[in-house]
Order: sequence, then structure tokens, then C-alpha cells
Amino acid sequence: MADADQTAGPEGVADERSLVFVLGPGRSGTSTMAGALSYSGYRVPEAIKGNETNPSGFFEPRWAVNFHRRLLRATGVRTLDTNPDVLERLQDVLTDAKIRDELHDWLAPRIEKHGRVVIKDPRMVWFRDLWVHAAERSGVDPRFVIMLRHPSEVSSSRSNYYNSREVPAVAGWINVALMTERLTAGSPRALVHYPDLTADWRSQLGRLRDDLDLRLTPPPEERPHPVDDFIDPSLRRMKPGWEDSEVPVLLRDLGDRTFDALRTLAVEGDSDAIAADLEQLRAEYATAHSDALAMVRSTMFRFGDERAAKARRKARAKAKAEATKVARATRAERAAAVPPPSLARRVARRVRSRVQRDR
Repeated sequence: MADADQTAGPEGVADERSLVFVLGPGRSGTSTMAGALSYSGYRVPEAIKGNETNPSGFFEPRWAVNFHRRLLRATGVRTLDTNPDVLERLQDVLTDAKIRDELHDWLAPRIEKHGRVVIKDPRMVWFRDLWVHAAERSGVDPRFVIMLRHPSEVSSSRSNYYNSREVPAVAGWINVALMTERLTAGSPRALVHYPDLTADWRSQLGRLRDDLDLRLTPPPEERPHPVDDFIDPSLRRMKPGWEDSEVPVLLRDLGDRTFDALRTLAVEGDSDAIAADLEQLRAEYATAHSDALAMVRSTMFRFGDERAAKARRKARAKAKAEATKVARATRAERAAAVPPPSLARRVARRVRSRVQRDR
């Protein structure tokens, strides 16, 4: 069954164009935010259906997910990549005219059809420039909603639902959170703490409406409202904290301070002081990442040498097996090509053999 457009509120009109991008790592509340917007008049085109990890639905377009996955595979970038310089790998993709046209050709008719559209995918931040370019070509100035959730909650939730490792998950959270802030700086944006959304969604959607100039239908003040039945505070199953965590103290500290800085940004808005704090955190994370690579570099080289030697042994064994197989086949072909001896020759051999025995 094909994925269907997902909305529960009144349909947007074609001449009313509004586009919202919801950013944040998996398990940070992006589905809840995109869902709340879909219950307030925004449309999720061809949305992926829910499953046991997210029964209410993911509220993300399947086409966008497949598009992002394809580009990440082509560039060797992970959804929660830990490399602070990983954007360099994406530059060719972000400026590729064919890829830009592909995205625009998908997005433009959906904005034309639905008017108000919300796009969400945890991989989306890496392709921010592609989406902004496609939106502007479609005549829309996009808004960004960035979901915040403490890294200990996100890593625990990902470990439970996606079987991911906790240490790289926290490192990836720090890197992607800082990258998201940097890539959206100067754009119309709002940061939302996930527990604030589940505790009082009306005030959070009201803030988004006012700060980002969104038209929400029905408005959050209306009672009853479809979002009342959609947002369940019990969905927040994980609590913040590093108890029983294997994450090193250095990463815990960086994660805590990164979250605190972004939480302050969400409450107080942009300021020179917060911008300076975030730049300092980026520098500290880059140093930690570089130091970690330096510590394991010799092991990585040795592992690489061992893998190369193993590959050579495997190749030699395969070549030997192939050669043996060919030799056997050749002998069999030659044997099959020799004609069987005639009856007379067989009789003569037997007679000679018997004569020799009689002697």
C-alpha cells in the first residue's frame, strides 16, 4: 500500500504557502512536533506509517527519507556522524545541479497542492542547503523547528529502540546538535525542548505561531483540539541522567554543556554570549574528536594492516582453488577427448597379458 499524505487538521490552500522543516536527531521529539503541526493544518506528503517503535507515526515523507539515505550512502556520512568536518564530504552533493533539480521537482508540486507543508527527517540537517534552495525556488521562505532533548535521554532511547551504541550516539548527538545550530543561524527558527512540548503543547505551538509567523488551524487555544489526543506525556519514557552509562566523563560534560547552551538559546533567543559559548563548545568537541582519533591511530593502522593481510590470504586461497578447479576440468576434458580403444586392440592386449602369465 502506498504511503498517504498525513494530516488531521484542515487542508491548506494552494495560494497560502508555508513550509516548516523539523530538525533533530532520532528520538528527540521530531515526530511529536511534526505530528502536532499536522494536526494544526500542515501536511506531511506521503508519510511513513508508524510501527512498534513509534506507534503514532513518524510524520516523515518516505521520498525524503530515501533521498537522504541515498546521498548519505554515496558520501559515507552517517545520520549521527561524529566527525566535526564531515560537511566537506557533502559539498559536491550540495552544489550538484541535478540533485537540486530532483529535490525541487519533488517539493514544488507538493507545496503547490497542499499550501502548508511540514518536512521532518533526522538526516535532513546535512542537506539544509539543498532544501532551502528548493524552497526558495518554489517561492517559500522556510521555517526551522529544532527539537531538543537531553543527550542521555536520546542515547538511551536509541539504544533501546535501534540497538545503537551509547558512546558514539552521544558524540554524534553533540556534533549534530552543534552543526544544526550553526547551519540554521540567521534563518527563521525556534528551538523546542521536548518535555516542554509534551507538558504544555499549547504554549509551545502558540510560541511557534508567533515567532515563526505560522497559521495554525485549529489554533492551539481551541478546546477540544486534535492534538489533545495525539500528545501523550507518557511517551517520554526516558529520563535525563547518566546513571549506569558507559559514556566517558569528558563526553558527558560536553553533552551537558551543549544541551544547556541550546536550552538557553531556546528560552532567551540569539545573543552574542550564547553564540560565543557555542563556538567554544564546537572547538572543544573538535579537539576531543581529534584526540580520540590520535589515541587509536596506531591501532587503526594495525587493524588495517591485519585486514589487508587477511584479504591477501583470502585472495591467494581463492586463486589457488580456482586454479585447481580449472586444472581438474582440463584433465577431465582431455580424458573425454581420447577415443576408447577398439575391440581388436582390447583383445590383443588381453592375449598378450595371458601369454605372459602362462610363461
